[in-house]
Amino acid sequence: MNQALGMGTTSVASFLCVRVFKTHPIDESKPVPVSNLVVLGATTALALCLGQYPYLYLTVAFIQMLKAFSPTYMVLLLYCMGVEQPSRKVIGCVLGLSLCTAVASAGEVNFHIIGVSFMVAASLSDAVRLVVAQRVLKNHRLRPMETLSYMSPACLLWMVPFALLTEIPVALRNDSFRLLADHPLIFAASGCSGFFVNISSFLLVKRTSSMTLKTMTMARNGGLVLFSAAAMGEAVSPLEAAGYSGLLFFFALYACVKQQEAAAKPKVVVAPDEAERLCTESQAAQRG
Repeated sequence: MNQALGMGTTSVASFLCVRVFKTHPIDESKPVPVSNLVVLGATTALALCLGQYPYLYLTVAFIQMLKAFSPTYMVLLLYCMGVEQPSRKVIGCVLGLSLCTAVASAGEVNFHIIGVSFMVAASLSDAVRLVVAQRVLKNHRLRPMETLSYMSPACLLWMVPFALLTEIPVALRNDSFRLLADHPLIFAASGCSGFFVNISSFLLVKRTSSMTLKTMTMARNGGLVLFSAAAMGEAVSPLEAAGYSGLLFFFALYACVKQQEAAAKPKVVVAPDEAERLCTESQAAQRG
């Protein structure tokens, strides 16, 4: 329900910005396929909902280690959806990540198959979400606030049935909704923080790529692993530590390879006359 609160706040804020105050008006000449919005909303809802369950079965440190495997999902999805073609170096990094994830999993003392299954499903959903978001933001040239105005209501529609089946009956039995009246400012702050997280993520994907967001997330995850082991006393076996060290190495190598490949891409410069000609042809084609 907390995730739905953040997504509901995002829906209201993006609607006000786009439809009411028109600070980010929608460009009607750039229609977005409904299928993309449905997939984006569904995968966002799945990533938010399923991402909570691994904490019931696994340690915080091991969850962060499993998150380091997410570039593998990203590479496969980017290739399958025709967004990017992985090079041999990228494939080598992905194989290294896979091997190190297996080593870290073998060294986990609190391994639980249900928790790992939830983690895989959540990571896969999040990878699909980021790939589709990159495709919508860049291929359809949408601004982040426009995308949120489309995506957040779709995500909320997916989350409401899930909450009705799993959380709301329990909340009604325990009279948990009284907390909303007792602590309104805390819940309002939680909803606003959800909006800021969503808009900042889309801004980063728009300006860079979905993999840049994953790279920054990995730096945070590394800090969480150290904090969990040092401050929370969670057990990290030597084999698990070796596997995670390899994960960090291959992830850093992957980030360097992607940066080199991006820098090596030739920049296409279109002359003003050519740009005007292309624009005229595009407008003529639309009128036709």
